[in-house]
Amino acid sequence: MNSMTGFSENSLQENGIEFKCIAKSLNSRFLEILIKLPNNLKSNEGWIRELLQKNLSRGKVELEIFYSRAIDHHLSVSPKLIKEIKNNEKKIRSKGLDLQKISYSEILKISEISQKQLNIKSSSLKSLVRKSIDKLIDTRSAEGDSIRKDLIRLTKLMKKNISQVKKLEKKNIQKAYERINKYQKDLKVSGSEINLSEVISSLGKADINEEIVRFNSHLAQVTKLLSSKKIIGKKIDFYSQEMVREANTMSSKAGIIEIKNRVVDLKSCIEKVKEHAQNIE
Repeated sequence: MNSMTGFSENSLQENGIEFKCIAKSLNSRFLEILIKLPNNLKSNEGWIRELLQKNLSRGKVELEIFYSRAIDHHLSVSPKLIKEIKNNEKKIRSKGLDLQKISYSEILKISEISQKQLNIKSSSLKSLVRKSIDKLIDTRSAEGDSIRKDLIRLTKLMKKNISQVKKLEKKNIQKAYERINKYQKDLKVSGSEINLSEVISSLGKADINEEIVRFNSHLAQVTKLLSSKKIIGKKIDFYSQEMVREANTMSSKAGIIEIKNRVVDLKSCIEKVKEHAQNIE
């Protein structure tokens, strides 16, 4: 199980330049990819996107590559550049034009502009990107393991609560019988005057066995999915919605407070399961 939330940062130095790749992802219903590259590396966007699509199935993923020079490199000016500046200055003066003295900071700006298009070996770039994606997957997997453990805890808690609801099923039916007998006594209705179909309907509305069976079925499917290595986020989200529906029906049919309290505990667990389902692949 993998979470959709992750982060990675990797860097390498080549020719005095530090190239850094940052990859991060958040939860999303689908796979959304955003790639940010320097202008001279934009031609690599295609294979980077394919690599992300191959390794990730869901999540809002952002991968960015940028570079920076070391401080000493920022403050250095090559002798070759200085020579070229002097030669150009002589040519301009030979044509009768006067020039002001150029400052050190202005020479640094010229140096920066002249080296603006920085390159990195294709093999180095691929290695940097792959390491970043691998690390992103590792962080998503680590968080996914934590989510799995909590989901297992929640399913065990739901099994305990639903089993307690099952034990209270007969008491709930008995409560319905008591209500019918009370109405009969209060209204002084004889047996011949009782509408049998209405009695059966009232008892049917108190019967929660069908909802318990369906709830257990959905819970069993979720438990099974937790041991699967496939993409399960959307399926768990679906089953959690079905469990909420059954829990609501049980609560509406409950004639005793004990069942209603257990249903509240069930729904609390289900909400946590839904939150987890929205953050896993």
